[in-house]
Amino acid sequence: MEKELICYDDFAKLSRYRSMIYNLFSRIFARKVDLKFLESLMQKEIENIIGGLCENDAASNELNRAVRNIVFSSIEYDKTESEFDELFVIPAPGRFIPPHISYYLGGSLKKAGLEGGGKSEDESDIALVDKLEITYKSLNFELKDPNGVSIKRSDHISYILGFMAALINLEGMYLSGQVKEPLPFQEVVANEFMFFNEFVVNWVNLFADEVIQESGSMFYVPAAKLMQGFIACEQRDYNNIVTKI
Repeated sequence: MEKELICYDDFAKLSRYRSMIYNLFSRIFARKVDLKFLESLMQKEIENIIGGLCENDAASNELNRAVRNIVFSSIEYDKTESEFDELFVIPAPGRFIPPHISYYLGGSLKKAGLEGGGKSEDESDIALVDKLEITYKSLNFELKDPNGVSIKRSDHISYILGFMAALINLEGMYLSGQVKEPLPFQEVVANEFMFFNEFVVNWVNLFADEVIQESGSMFYVPAAKLMQGFIACEQRDYNNIVTKI
């Protein structure tokens, strides 16, 4: 797949799977693992989709082994539950890895290796969060936990990846004529590409790098590697599609 240029039709056919993968990573970093979720990852179809779209067989196999270890060992299950809080929730020195775009881009452009800057961290954070919230509201998008409670921080990685899944779901609606005055498919993809470039590709790899380097988790490390592989595939395919518009 790496050497082939993807065409419009192939990209459209992959939309359901791409949306599923974005939702999968959104779920992984939104809350602690539970047995129902882990068991869903053990389905052969899901394993094949993850391995195929993320293009990292080693990390896919590593995640599969980790999931089985966690499901069948109460010790590993409890450890993985605790790791979520230690890595992504409790802002304690040492292991904490902020899952928020504002940490990587809001006033932290030098850390992110990007050009620009000039604003204070507070100003950058406010502008970034406001822009995300306006974008979400434009499509009436709200990410909620299983109890129906809205996730508070709009710049959380789970919120951003969940919104990408929602944008991709719109492809099917446009293609099937469910949207009034539908846009051409290429324009729908271009809208996805703009959000992807501004809010996904420029920081998700940095977040994943920290997870891989700092956490040592048997579950979150391969998950981060697979997310990097998927984002690289998305960037390659978006670049191919959008340059044709």
